[in-house]
Amino acid sequence: MARISFLPRLATTVLATAPLPAARHLHSSHSLLAALPKPPMALISKIRSLRPGTPLTLARSALVASENDLDGALKWIADQAASSGAAKAERLKGREAKEGLVGVAMLGDGMGGVGVRAAMVELSCETDFVARTDEFRDLLESIARSLAFFAEPSFSITSPTHITTHTPASIADIPILPPPSASVPTKPLTEGPLPTIATSIATTISRLGENISLRRAVSLAVEPALRRTDLHLASTYLHGSKTSANNDTSFQSGTLASLLVFKLPPGGEVEKPALQAFARAIARQVVAVPTTSVRKSGEVKTEEEHSTVLYEQPLITLSSSDKLEFEQGSLVGEVLKKWSAKAGVDGEGLEVVEVRRWEVGGEEVE
Repeated sequence: MARISFLPRLATTVLATAPLPAARHLHSSHSLLAALPKPPMALISKIRSLRPGTPLTLARSALVASENDLDGALKWIADQAASSGAAKAERLKGREAKEGLVGVAMLGDGMGGVGVRAAMVELSCETDFVARTDEFRDLLESIARSLAFFAEPSFSITSPTHITTHTPASIADIPILPPPSASVPTKPLTEGPLPTIATSIATTISRLGENISLRRAVSLAVEPALRRTDLHLASTYLHGSKTSANNDTSFQSGTLASLLVFKLPPGGEVEKPALQAFARAIARQVVAVPTTSVRKSGEVKTEEEHSTVLYEQPLITLSSSDKLEFEQGSLVGEVLKKWSAKAGVDGEGLEVVEVRRWEVGGEEVE
């Protein structure tokens, strides 16, 4: 007699009567969501106005997590963005970043009794496409302006230089100031703590999807000169520079830049516009001709090569005129003396005391 197995029938019965954990879990999740207090739409709208682009669900989650506290919700979103950006930055940091821009922020050039506040920064990325975006340039401008704003004078007997070199790590925690007209709106300064240079870079990496790194940075700070003392001035020039839509020249960016410090003894009659124009011509010379130092020589060069010492170079960025006459081919150092004599400046006259010349991807020579 054939034996009949009841196992299939038993299995069917068990499956038919067994509870459905997944269904109950789904029902419980819906019940939990329904039980949570619904944040007011006014607060959601406020968050999305302060942080444009914030998804509706993220704004709701932030308010739920902070129990409808606006400042707490904004901090929660910022923490989430920083965490996400840091994770993405960590994944991309091994990628080669040879493109980018050099930016110079000149908050004060030393003329008019305001002292000098300036910074020069090189920000690297992977492609020229990203380097040309407004968001990348806004980040560069924010870093340069912040570094110039927080710069401290460094000149001393033991350290006789005004330009301070910073490592990326040493300025990573500096609060970042948004540029006057950012392409990505930022929250008001009163809405919680400001992002830092490091978190802003991470956030931009998360948005643009490329490795972005702060390659090098310098700052320049000189207090306003006292009466009858040497005046220190700054000037800059950038090749292929791009200024803001409102012609604000306090920040410029490009692929090749110079930053110079001048010293002007008292005496004479020096007009500010004329001095600025002359200093800019010298800064342009540094961009036009590779320059590594102001006066120090000892280099070996052929007759066809230009000297890399500024004072030993023929001036090619300024022409002789009725206001300043000099022979074509005159050296920079000679033209500086002629300009000073015509202006009636005391002592050594107008001098260049420090110079920096940066090219994207290049190496700085001090």
